[in-house]
Amino acid sequence: MYFVMKKILIFVSALFMALSAAAQQDLMLTQQFFSRVNKNPAGIGNIADLDVFLLGRYQWASMDDSPKSGVLNVQTFRDNLHSGFAVSMAYDNLGVAKQMFNPKLAYAYQFNLNDELVLSLGLAAGLQYGYFDAAKYTLEDESERSDGDFPDDKQTKFSPDFDFGAEIVSPQFLVGASVTHLAQNESTTLMNSRHIYVYGRYLFNINEHFDVAPMVSWMNKEKVNVTELNVTGFYNRLFWGGLTWHPDLVDGLGSNPVAVSAGLEFLNFRIGYTFDYNFGKVAKYAGNAHELYISYSVRNKQTAPDYERFE
Repeated sequence: MYFVMKKILIFVSALFMALSAAAQQDLMLTQQFFSRVNKNPAGIGNIADLDVFLLGRYQWASMDDSPKSGVLNVQTFRDNLHSGFAVSMAYDNLGVAKQMFNPKLAYAYQFNLNDELVLSLGLAAGLQYGYFDAAKYTLEDESERSDGDFPDDKQTKFSPDFDFGAEIVSPQFLVGASVTHLAQNESTTLMNSRHIYVYGRYLFNINEHFDVAPMVSWMNKEKVNVTELNVTGFYNRLFWGGLTWHPDLVDGLGSNPVAVSAGLEFLNFRIGYTFDYNFGKVAKYAGNAHELYISYSVRNKQTAPDYERFE
């Protein structure tokens, strides 16, 4: 079993490194770990019937025309097929003149490595849509328009979009990696190019009421690297609170956002809220952010899986 796992990890690692490319543009969402389908199609959880996840993010709250983002993930898992199916839609309004929309369909197949260990491989296919209206910008030097340095008309573009990912999951730990936007070699004003994501999480059982789950994730886009460190505490799996930090690994762990999260589960609903606080050198440029999500799960007790992935 050890050698099988080792070969799988070497294969997946080599594949992701080979697909590496250039500059980060994907949505960076603090509560993304609760539903990862739009970043990793292998993250379709073993939900017995249906799960709907909706998240909205309001960035730079103190500024006019600040960015607003949203994600809608709808997923289901069929235990008899060892397969998960999902629809994901991501929307990013980057201010007064730029918008991006990324709908896609996702599929994941799970291999039972043993009674508690699962390998999930996933593929997503969809579209990227970019919109940019240069006329809505006010330039300090309007001569840039006539010089041809700045576009003077409305631009739109559609492009096919593909993601690939893998996860190894047990009731205690989760390790995953993915590559998004496989078909796009270079970032432009209207299109996002390839991103690599690697993440891991472990669930420590403190006692019959409390669990603690530390998590680390890393995103690479050529020279851009984004690291996220998080720890979340759960009480009876009904209430949780967490702290997230994005350390600047280039600038000696310097300033970058710190986020505080809280949430609860009631009947089939989950609700979570996050406040991002920027400090240090980036504070006056980045501002603060609010993030709210709600999810609803319909579970079929007759086809419930042997165990549920912790989220």
